[in-house]
Amino acid sequence: MPVSVGETFAGFTILRVLGAGGMGTVYLAAHPRLPRQDALKVLPAQWTADPEYRERFLREADLTASLSHPNILGVHDRGEHDGQLWISMDYVGGTDASKLIREHHPDGLPVGRALEIVTAVASALDYAHEQGLLHRDIKPANILLDAKAQRIFLADFGIARLIDDPAGLTATNMAVGTMSYAAPEQLRGEPLDGRTDQYALACTAFDLLTGSPPYVDSNPAVVITKHVAAAIPSVSERRPELAALDPVLARAMAKTPKDRYASCGEFARELNSALNQPSGHIRHAPPPPPTRPEPAPTLMTPTRRVSRPKLIAALAGTVLIVAAAIFAGVALVGRQDHTAPPAPAAPYPFSGTYRADYGPGTDLEGKPVIGAPPMTGTWDVRSNCGAGGCVATASYTGGSGMVLVSNLVFDQIGANWLAVGLASTPCNDAPTEVWVVFTLQPQPDGTLTGETTRSTINSCSAAKRTVTFTRTGDPDLAKVPDPASLPPRSPSPSTALRGRYHETITYANGGSAPGQDDLTVRTVCLRTGERCLSLFHAVDGVVPLVFSGTKWTRNDEGTVPCNLGGTVHIKLTAEYPLPDPLQDPIPLLTGHGHNETTGSACAGGDFEDKFERTGD
Repeated sequence: MPVSVGETFAGFTILRVLGAGGMGTVYLAAHPRLPRQDALKVLPAQWTADPEYRERFLREADLTASLSHPNILGVHDRGEHDGQLWISMDYVGGTDASKLIREHHPDGLPVGRALEIVTAVASALDYAHEQGLLHRDIKPANILLDAKAQRIFLADFGIARLIDDPAGLTATNMAVGTMSYAAPEQLRGEPLDGRTDQYALACTAFDLLTGSPPYVDSNPAVVITKHVAAAIPSVSERRPELAALDPVLARAMAKTPKDRYASCGEFARELNSALNQPSGHIRHAPPPPPTRPEPAPTLMTPTRRVSRPKLIAALAGTVLIVAAAIFAGVALVGRQDHTAPPAPAAPYPFSGTYRADYGPGTDLEGKPVIGAPPMTGTWDVRSNCGAGGCVATASYTGGSGMVLVSNLVFDQIGANWLAVGLASTPCNDAPTEVWVVFTLQPQPDGTLTGETTRSTINSCSAAKRTVTFTRTGDPDLAKVPDPASLPPRSPSPSTALRGRYHETITYANGGSAPGQDDLTVRTVCLRTGERCLSLFHAVDGVVPLVFSGTKWTRNDEGTVPCNLGGTVHIKLTAEYPLPDPLQDPIPLLTGHGHNETTGSACAGGDFEDKFERTGD
């Protein structure tokens, strides 16, 4: 619970609230023994009771206390009081860079002041990186400006982590970090290094210079997609006099870490150098554009999520699963009225500007979803056919609503065009990885019809819409990547998992949970073949398995009803190795896992899970 002003907490006297964030509330507090005021950060009681958050908080204090740099906010002490962890830090009387922009410089700071801030933060980051620490949450709000001494401090190493920490105890999701400044590799949950902080620092520099982050949209999924796949914006579009800084910022904001500077300090030096060069002379060319659009990011799944997975309890003897309607809360695009007839046929089988008419949202079994009416959007598509088959790139160009994936790559497989993309969408107040799939079949009248599905990897939600693509004109080829440069689609053995299957779970303690209905499964893969989603579904819900390497994995966590009364919190994990020898289709898929249950009489434990094929 919040600490009141005037109250004593761990010996500190609370003076006022300084701010609040995902990891707790920060107070201005009088030190119990010394004549000074500290910034006291208090973790909420519900997080203190969580072992993972507790470990993360303690790790944060130890890591941050080890830093000694003139531009890093100092940490003094930590402890626990009345079931709440706390950490005391230097108090900086002044403001932060975000507030400075918002209140005094909405169109950007004077360039000299902005580069002074960037240079100081770059020095702090290089020092932290040398100690093996990442910050992972660089943004203007975490840059404190001392009003008296005119000093600059980097604050809130709240999601700092050891670069070579294999335990990943501080791994977080974007509910803690800030996606407006997050690097593509961080959004995808890939390995990070100091160049990840450099990307965020470059985005922060862009904000300091222009008054807003490089990518702005009310839909977080769009911001994420732009970080991963959109062109890097230019500062000169808003401040033409700063054109010399464009190539430097473009390199620091390169989509791939290897294309960035070697250190944050080098980035800061190049910014200052470019500013001081004669007009018209730019030392650095922008990084080369990507050869193809990257898919929307794979976010790290949150460690605490109220999902609705399939519950198998040993004492229950039944299966409970709740299917959610992802389309009910996220619109594809805004509704538009189009009455123009289809344009002439394209020179390639799938090329042109297309109006996409989406039917109302349903679950995977066709049951209507409330609040998911028909929608319409526009896509520019460019295709190419060669010896390896036909491939098409598609870019979303119109609509006033939300779109999860704005760039897709279609492959012609048999009579159908297939596109698979990754994105993130909120599910029960947490960002969750979602697979977006389009399947289209050309029709005699020149249209392409089929469906699009969206499925999270944690059983939280799965839904679909019918879709019809109608050609209305020629595409703007300058805005659509050339599909001829794309590598061929890679196959995956996981696609042998298809058809209808009956699931039976047998617990080590003797309980069992036979499935009530046969499940239908379809496996779709990314173009690289490195990851695939096998989505089992029936009238009572879905079971998503993610394939990578030589096995499928299953991860469900959430609170669901227990048929013995009340609710039960489950955490279900399992692995399913690829059968050897492999048969196509796979007749039997067997896995082993553990169902950890808390909060009710429904018990879990170790189990064996079998999917036995019953037909096509």
